[in-house]
Parts: sequence; C-alpha cells; structure tokens
Amino acid sequence: MFTVKTFIFDFNGTTLDDVDHSLNCINTLLLKYHIREPLSLYEYKHIFTFPVIDYYRKAGFDFNKYSFEEIGREWVDLYYSHKEETRLMDGFADVLHNLSGKECRTALISASQQDNLLQQCRELGIEKLFDEIRGIDNIYAGSKEAIAKEYLAGTDPADCLFIGDTLHDLHVARAVGCRCCLVAKGHQAEDILRKEHDYVVNDIREVKELCV
Repeated sequence: MFTVKTFIFDFNGTTLDDVDHSLNCINTLLLKYHIREPLSLYEYKHIFTFPVIDYYRKAGFDFNKYSFEEIGREWVDLYYSHKEETRLMDGFADVLHNLSGKECRTALISASQQDNLLQQCRELGIEKLFDEIRGIDNIYAGSKEAIAKEYLAGTDPADCLFIGDTLHDLHVARAVGCRCCLVAKGHQAEDILRKEHDYVVNDIREVKELCV
C-alpha cells in the first residue's frame, strides 16, 4: 500500500465502459468498406493500440486507399450518434465515493476531444466529481502525454497514481514519473497488459484496496 495525493483517471475503457460500443463502430466501418468480417471482442482487444491509426491499420484499413482523417471522422460520428450505448464502468462510482473522504485530487485525462469529453461527463453526471478534466484538441485520439505533463507541473509524481486500461496509459505514466494501475476490463487484453506491467487489476474497485 502507498499514499496517493493525486489520482488521474483515463476515460474510455477506465471510467467509461464503451468497449462493446467502440467495437460495434469499427465493425460498422469494416463492413461498409468491405474490408473484412467483423472483429471479435478477443481480436479487438489484441489489436487495439495507440496511436489509433496503427489500430486501424491492424484492423485492415489501407491508408493508401482511404483517408485516415475521413475514416476517423466517420468513426467519431458513429460513436457519438449512439453514445447512449455506453455507461460508467462498473465499480467506478464506488472508487470515487471512497476517494471523496480523502484529502486528494482527482483528475480525468483523456485522448478524447475536450468538448466531447466535457459533454459526455455532463451527461453521465460526473463532471463535478473531478478537480480537473482534460482532453486533447482534436478527434483523432493522439497521445495524452502532453496534457498529463501540463497537469502535473509542480506536483511530485511520486504522490500520483495514473489509472488506465491500455499500455498507452502506462507509457504516459512512466513519461511523467508516476505510478500506474491498469484495469483489465478496457480496450486492451489482460495478457498484453501483464506482459509489460505488474500492477494490473481485474476490477477498478481493487484500486481503493491498494491505496491509503
């Protein structure tokens, strides 16, 4: 157990349970462009990666034939036109309730576009639960590293815990010098996470048991 003064949560796949919805969106595009049969959940979790252009390539998109910007825009339009199919990750509310009685900061840092991120948080009723909510300035799900560094400027990273669901979250945490917990219910498969990191849990509720 260790003391944490700042908890940083990833959004998609960590705070928000949107894996099935994201899979449906990519499969819609794969079928529309006659690229391949739909991905299974197992396949999806084993090819998902950052930057997402690499994930699209693994799914079968040839960006010599298609525009990444156009495919990315279509995916985003599909995602947000049916975002009611997403929900808070099971157990997330329990973790936030537990943290509310502690003297600590909570932040949400995401590769989602800032305005879209804020709107989703408002609709989910969690906007006021965080001291800070930060997304990126475009829709193409790039790196969170810059905004994480900006947020933690002047903060001792040894007092911080980054909670995410992908190796990108781990790499961001390492880049800013803080600990990282990966939750194996999101967009990347548990075996992929455990190959690179020891602190992997199966339920986000386990986070509160390891921190004081």
